[in-house]
Amino acid sequence: MRNTELLNKLDAAIAEKNLLKHPFYQDWQAGKLSREALQLYAAQYYRHVEAFPKHLRVLAARTEGPIRDIILENLAEEENPARPHPKMWREFAEALGVGEDDITCCPALPGTQAVVETFREIVGDRPVAEAVAALYAYEAQVPEIATTKIDGLKKFYGVKSPEGLGYFEVHEEADKAHREAWRNWLMEHAEGSEEEILATTNEALDALWGALDAVHCAPAH
Repeated sequence: MRNTELLNKLDAAIAEKNLLKHPFYQDWQAGKLSREALQLYAAQYYRHVEAFPKHLRVLAARTEGPIRDIILENLAEEENPARPHPKMWREFAEALGVGEDDITCCPALPGTQAVVETFREIVGDRPVAEAVAALYAYEAQVPEIATTKIDGLKKFYGVKSPEGLGYFEVHEEADKAHREAWRNWLMEHAEGSEEEILATTNEALDALWGALDAVHCAPAH
């Protein structure tokens, strides 16, 4: 195991900026969000959800061998014809009363725009190890976040339908496998400057945090 120290540093960075510590998700777990805040989140965060398969596609085009297989497997799941993940997110939004028009016509807040652009630049232009570390930093958090979101939606926000919860139920399980796959690859194959890999990971974590800042700090409508 060549990169144990790198993984320890990545995990420490992820723990420090874990999205479950963000005030928006803290309020979600405590039942303190207004319906409007949840609706804004559903409309805004869709941009990140929709862009994620595109990020994978960009990175797949730049890679070969085992890492490309990992990326394509992840992409196939995102774009599963039976349950494409962006469509499942729109079903969640619909359960909150957010229609397709609300999503497409709602201009992106700067923080939402930034998370999409940051990940796009990382997967398109940075060394592969940095791109994989950024994707790991995101997907490593998703299973636990999905669980707390489901609990909050059921308990406080009246969202109990399979359609309303489906996106999060899939990610509760799927991203455990993705987290493991990214982690194993990084452990065995990550090359390059540890400092640069960590810097890029922190950039990705800050962008994810900023996307929640955007919806948490937005003025109430």
